[in-house]
Amino acid sequence: MSEIAMSAGAQNDFAHLVHDYLQEKRAAGASPRTVGHYREVLEHVLIPFCAEEGLATVADLNSRHLNDLGAGHLDGTRSRSGRAISKATVHSYMRAINSFLAWARAQGEASAARGRLPSLRKRVLDTLSREEIQRMENAAATERDKLIVRLLADTGVRLGELLALRPNDNRSEGGKNVVKVRGKGDRERLVPLAPSLARRLRRFADRGRAEATSDRLFLTLRRGRTSGQLDSLTESAVEQMIRSLAEVAGIGKRVYPHLLRHSFATEYLRRGGNPILLQQILGHSSLTMITQTYQHLTLVDAHEELMRLLASDPR
Repeated sequence: MSEIAMSAGAQNDFAHLVHDYLQEKRAAGASPRTVGHYREVLEHVLIPFCAEEGLATVADLNSRHLNDLGAGHLDGTRSRSGRAISKATVHSYMRAINSFLAWARAQGEASAARGRLPSLRKRVLDTLSREEIQRMENAAATERDKLIVRLLADTGVRLGELLALRPNDNRSEGGKNVVKVRGKGDRERLVPLAPSLARRLRRFADRGRAEATSDRLFLTLRRGRTSGQLDSLTESAVEQMIRSLAEVAGIGKRVYPHLLRHSFATEYLRRGGNPILLQQILGHSSLTMITQTYQHLTLVDAHEELMRLLASDPR
């Protein structure tokens, strides 16, 4: 490790560049959680590393430095705690650093260096069957909770998107039932709804929110102690509700809201749905997430598809 320390002026320049990058991410609509992760990595991982190495500017970073940074966190020699960091965590560090460096290059402030991403073991996604989802809905005591389960399972919306829904987001476009969803980066999209689910949502909006003062569709069942009103539901409240319903329904696997999104996408693809349309429904910016996330379909489903083709061979 170099004994030359980064000067205070150089640290300030580095910090200003990071600040500008984070401001641009915020302006582009990145979530507070995403911006916070980038800030943590850049301010508490990258900048201290560059200071220790005596690197005065971002342009001084090269691939050797970045590989040393990543490897040093994997074996603990570079981590703040002195302990080895998991591959998944280091992977997230290097993705954040590479994103920052790509932006800095566009500003003329960095070299072409990229950090190597640790290889991650491909995990097979667990999913819920349609029968298990129905059992969860049946276990719910209120129409609000039943609708939350059904919307997550039949539209694939993210939890934050569901909680941002308003009554008038349930609408008809060209004679088709859809729900308007506000996704990441404030991008809006229209997600198809089954007619029966659209009717249930309309009834709930008309009858289930008589005392509502919030413009959100899903509210608490009891008035808040401080507000005295029916407040908007929080993510933690829905996460706990989903866990409880899974337990009551006798589902032994770990169940959380995002699992219903994965289950929706898996069922869609297994039934021969178009991946490009699935990308639009889920609100992904590209097909990359679809191809990477749903690789668990390839073994069984590719085998079944090939057996069908072979069975139809006239030989």
